[in-house]
Amino acid sequence: MIRAYKFLLRPTARQTAVLGQMLRDHCSLYNGALQERRDAYRHTSKTTVRDGDQSAQLKEIRVFDPERQGRWAFSSQQATPRRLDKAFKAFFRRVKAGQSPGYPRFKGVGHFDTVTFPKGGDGCRWDSTPHDARARVRLQGVGHVRVRQHRPVRGRVKTISVKREGTRWYVVLSCDSVPAEPLLPTGAMVGIDTGVAHFLTTSDGEHVANPRFLTAMAAELGEAQRHLATFPKRTRQRTKRHRSAARKVAKLHARIRRAGLVLCAAAWPPTQEARASTQGWSHVLERNLTAWTSCFSIRPTVCVPPCSPPPSDCARRATRCGPPTCSTAGCTTPWRRAGRTRTRSEWTSC
Repeated sequence: MIRAYKFLLRPTARQTAVLGQMLRDHCSLYNGALQERRDAYRHTSKTTVRDGDQSAQLKEIRVFDPERQGRWAFSSQQATPRRLDKAFKAFFRRVKAGQSPGYPRFKGVGHFDTVTFPKGGDGCRWDSTPHDARARVRLQGVGHVRVRQHRPVRGRVKTISVKREGTRWYVVLSCDSVPAEPLLPTGAMVGIDTGVAHFLTTSDGEHVANPRFLTAMAAELGEAQRHLATFPKRTRQRTKRHRSAARKVAKLHARIRRAGLVLCAAAWPPTQEARASTQGWSHVLERNLTAWTSCFSIRPTVCVPPCSPPPSDCARRATRCGPPTCSTAGCTTPWRRAGRTRTRSEWTSC
């Protein structure tokens, strides 16, 4: 099982400046790789430049510019042309499919916010000071950065990414071999439907209200956006007041987004686990309808009716579509048909 952990970084003032310089240097490397591909294609020879060709030039680039490109991890610099290569592959895939192509663009410093270290221990190391009570991550060229670790990390750290969101810095750990924690089997079931009118609705008829954080902060956000609109959209150098107005709008959007994530974290999976322990729900069937999908990690599964004992071949038959009703005597609960959309009237329980 693969899982990602996202933690808030607590860099010092010097480390914050160095992290910003790291993003600028990787952004320059990204734009240079894009420019090389464009120039090669516009040449009469129509030369194709690939990811391996650009990665092979990194040694010369690091020797030529040791103060900037030479100070960062070689693996993170290899990941930057690979990121551009993925963008081009997606571009050609959309062209073949007849969709809107979306040619890869040059990125400004304010729009390049992530640096990836493909392998833990190569230019970066998680929990670099195990003797200290505070968790830290070591980044080449930056040093040991303090991390606000709010939960334990399980599995083996494979990839480490440093991400900037507004004025905050985060570290994202991609771990594999994470042990799964299934609920204890009880034979009961519940259906969860996430939507817009209600945050979620259970098959028992329980509704959890949608807090609508954007509507609650619409007045404050609108005032900040109107103030930002008074400044010119395109300018070579933003004034101090212009930068302050842009930061305020970004902070409000980030606050709204974090409020939604906190709500999802509070409702799922802790609520599911709590309800499973109190009401005996061992099988949960969830249907995602809106953007709340990104908040959940459980995928739709086939539920087993809460009868005891169920048919011996229930899993195999339910996957195929199953019998019209449960074969247990006295039970009339219909089986759920796997692999198709369900209407609200199809939520039933024993």
